[in-house]
Amino acid sequence: MRLLITGLKSNFYTHKKGDGMNKYGAKRTYSELCGRTFASKAECRRGEELALLEKVGEISSLKYQIPFVLCVKPKVTITIDFSYIEDGAQIYEDAKGMMMRDFRVKLAWLKEKHGIEVRLIR
Repeated sequence: MRLLITGLKSNFYTHKKGDGMNKYGAKRTYSELCGRTFASKAECRRGEELALLEKVGEISSLKYQIPFVLCVKPKVTITIDFSYIEDGAQIYEDAKGMMMRDFRVKLAWLKEKHGIEVRLIR
């Protein structure tokens, strides 16, 4: 349920707690194929594609929601949506609808600290 606030330059809306939406409009989506809930439809679609690729042997060792610690104190972490092995190489992917500044900074930090490059899926 959306509540529109009118009389302002922009239309703002709020969501009831637990309605499955976040502030950027992503809707949590359950996948029967993967047996799990994803943070967005785009992430769900990519997760299902990767699950099928793993079933046919194109990729292996598919993992979801891989956390990395960027700094211990203060604790700063980043969670990457997918990890798998393709042609002997470890691949990391993240499905993003909106690229926010904090996420770009964390990706650069991840590359510098751990040497990990992340493919962005839109």
